[in-house]
Formats: sequence, structure tokens, C-alpha cells
Amino acid sequence: MSCSMAGEEDFFLEEKRFKQYCEEFIKHSQQIGDGWEWRTSKDLGDGYLSKTHFQVRNRNIPPDLKEKNSDNIEQTLFTHVEESLADSQVAGVCATEEVIRYEYHVLYSSSYQAPVLYFRACFLDGRPLTLDEIWKSVHACYQARLLEGPWDTITQQEHPLLGQPFFVLHPCRTNEFMSSILASSQKQNRHTNYIILWLSTVGPVVGLNLPLSYAKLAPEQDTNADSVERPLS
Repeated sequence: MSCSMAGEEDFFLEEKRFKQYCEEFIKHSQQIGDGWEWRTSKDLGDGYLSKTHFQVRNRNIPPDLKEKNSDNIEQTLFTHVEESLADSQVAGVCATEEVIRYEYHVLYSSSYQAPVLYFRACFLDGRPLTLDEIWKSVHACYQARLLEGPWDTITQQEHPLLGQPFFVLHPCRTNEFMSSILASSQKQNRHTNYIILWLSTVGPVVGLNLPLSYAKLAPEQDTNADSVERPLS
């Protein structure tokens, strides 16, 4: 059992388990070059998952394309740029496109006993995207879901470790929707990594998609209930 259960429905993730899942997550990220790393706050000693990547977005979208809504068009307008590219290289894209730098952080919330996704985005000239611009970048199908429920509402608040303004997907109902996902996986006796299941669910809302290879991770000895936590560094 990888998570604690409250009552018969909700699962709560312990901080020790959070770090163990993050370690497993980072190990696979390094194997496939996905760019995730573990960062530690010098002052507080707490850590978090971090990834930075670029998106190239078409500035001049034809009116007829704006009215359409399909995965093919979305792929045409949003092209992911590899993390390895330097800012100067990214800046060399066609003048009809604009490059946005996204920074994603995954922190543990003791209050909610769940992971929280913080993120911020800016153009290459340093100008940050406003909440309105962030909202417009959310796919239409996710906008409808955001309006219906508060669990993944996008708000802006201070990063608890950096003290800087970040956008955040509110975690108030994370345990609720993760409970059904975890229960389903456990019934099928599948190895589950909470971070992978959770991030693959909430990440796409803000343009963060995990490669399919994460779903194929095999269980490791250090993820057993009796395992000893190895510190991330």
C-alpha cells in the first residue's frame, strides 16, 4: 500500500512516500532525457521536482483555424522545443512565432497531504504571461472542466519555498480524484507511482505531458512499504 487511507474513500500521500516516488520518477526522467530534476531550498532544506521547457506558438493564427478545435491543429500551433536548446537558439525561430518558457515545480503540501503543481511562464524577453494569457493557452476541453470544479482551478500565489509569484493548480480535491485512480490500479494489481498518475492527470491542463514510457515503469524494491527512504539531492 503506497498511500495512507482515511475512512474508506480518500487516499493521502505521506511526505516520505512523496520523496520516494519522486526519486523513482527522476530516475526514469534521466534515462529518457526528459529534463526533470530535484532541487533543494538552501534556507529551508525542503525540495521539489523541477522542469523547464519551451513552447513555440504561432502568433498569426488564421481566423478559420481559431474557430476549429482539433488535436491536429493544436499540434500545429504548439510545438515543443527540446530543453537542450539554448535561449539564443530558441530566439532564432521564425518571426511569425513566439517562444514561451515554462517552468514547472512539484511540491509536497503538508496541509493537503498531496503534491501541488506550481508553474510560471514568460516570453524570451522576460515578460511574464498574465493569468488571462495562461487561461487562453488552456485547451478548450480543459477550460470547460476548470469552470465546473475547483480541484484544478488555476490561481496565482507565492511559491512556498522561493517566495516568488507562481501559478498553481489548487489541490483541494486532489485526494478525492486520486482515490478512484489508485483504487482502480490496485484492483488490477498494477504497480503505481502516485506522482506519475497524478501528473499525467493534471499536467495536460497547463501544457505538461508525460511520455508514455513513464506508465511502463516496473516496481523497484525501494518503493515497498517497508523500504528505507534515500534522501534526494
